[in-house]
This record gives sequence, C-alpha cells and structure tokens, in this order.
Amino acid sequence: MPEWVDKGIVLSVRKYGEKGLIANVLTEEHGRHLGWLSNRSNNNILSHIQPGNIVSVSWKSRLIEQMGNYKIELISSVSGKMFDDKLKLQALSSLCALIEKILPERQKYQEIYNATLAFINLLLLDDNIKMNHWIEGYVKWEIGILSSIGFSLNLNECAVTGTKDNLHFVSPKTGKAVSKEGAGNFAPRLLALPNFLGGVKPVNLNFYHEILLGLKITTYFFENKLLISINNDKNNYLPKSRDRFIEMVEKF
Repeated sequence: MPEWVDKGIVLSVRKYGEKGLIANVLTEEHGRHLGWLSNRSNNNILSHIQPGNIVSVSWKSRLIEQMGNYKIELISSVSGKMFDDKLKLQALSSLCALIEKILPERQKYQEIYNATLAFINLLLLDDNIKMNHWIEGYVKWEIGILSSIGFSLNLNECAVTGTKDNLHFVSPKTGKAVSKEGAGNFAPRLLALPNFLGGVKPVNLNFYHEILLGLKITTYFFENKLLISINNDKNNYLPKSRDRFIEMVEKF
C-alpha cells in the first residue's frame, strides 16, 4: 500500500459528500497533490486547512493512481496571522489559485515550493507602516513561476544592443529586456519595464504604478505563453482571485 509523509502548503479545499473534504496541497517532495480527508472527528480541521496554511501531510492509498486519503496537521496558520490585512490575504489567495491553475499534479517543483514558502514568510513580516513593499516580492514570485516552468524572462541586458544600462522595455516575443536605443520605432509594441525589475527609474516614481507594470508583464506571459502551452488555447484565463488582487492594487 503506497504511503508517504510530507510538508506542504494548502492551496484549496472543497466538500466531498456529507463528511468528506478534498484538499489540494503543494507538497515539498510530491508536488501538487490531492487527497480525501474526513471532517467527522476533528471540528477544527476547516480552520487548519485554510489556503496558504503550512501543514504536515500523511497520504495513503490502496493504489498509487488513486486519489488516496490525507491526514493533515497544522504547522502554521498563515491566513490567521494576517486576517486584518485584506491586501495580503488577497495576494495569498491569488498565489494559491495560480499554483492550482498552472502546475500539473504529482510533479515535484522544488524551486516553486521553496519560492512560495519564502514569499509566504515575507508576507508574515510586520508591516506596521503599510509600505507594502512585499508586493514587489509577489511580482518576482510570479516571474520565478514562469521561469521554473520554462518561460524565463531575461531582464538584465538589452536583447538588441547587449547593454545593461538604460533598459526601458520587455519584448513580448522573447521575454528579454530592451533599451530605449534598441527599441527604436518598435517601442509602442513593447511592455514597459519597471524600475524594481531593472528598468530606468522614472523622474516621478509611483510605487503602485510600477507594481502594475510588473503585473502587466507577468499577465502577458501567463496568458499568451504559459496557459496556451498547457491548455491548448482552452481555458487560458487567470484566476479571479488574481484579478481581484490587481484591482485592489489599482485603488492605491
């Protein structure tokens, strides 16, 4: 009978029958993995398996190809530690939904697991003055997701001239940075490169505008490269929770 014990990040939970739940967990060693668990004997189970929480997972099944059964123990209540910060909660929701959307089941992605855990730890840091600089980390996390699945962005030097200075744009075709000189007449067709990703610092820098420029880049490559490649032009939309996160950033 196949079984294992692992650590993971809860992505989602849905009801299954009267007393059953199906949990979707990003595990460290076994990738994104589904499992059934009972909520009959543990009244606290729902609070333990909120999306974003860090958990210990025991999985067992009669056959390896079956969904199998979970036993889950809480390690860290991530959502509970940021319940009063709606923007952080929405970022966490976006993160979980995006992983669930794009990662295949039962394939180990160590880089993605490590990066996701690191970003969650960043979210948990105190931000008493509400500067929200962690949002830069969210954009960089999305760029890392793209890279880990085979769509790396090269934002360090101009694809045309090779210079590492005066970078203003990103090519939607290649995912490479382009300098102002290298862009020439093609500039209107390119994506703007924000300062925190290596672009030139604007005279009147607006933090949230820069964040939105970064999210525009990742949105483009998710929708026009990654999702098309894994869905064959079907169902290539990003999670609604990510849309809501962007809408909240736009209001600043």
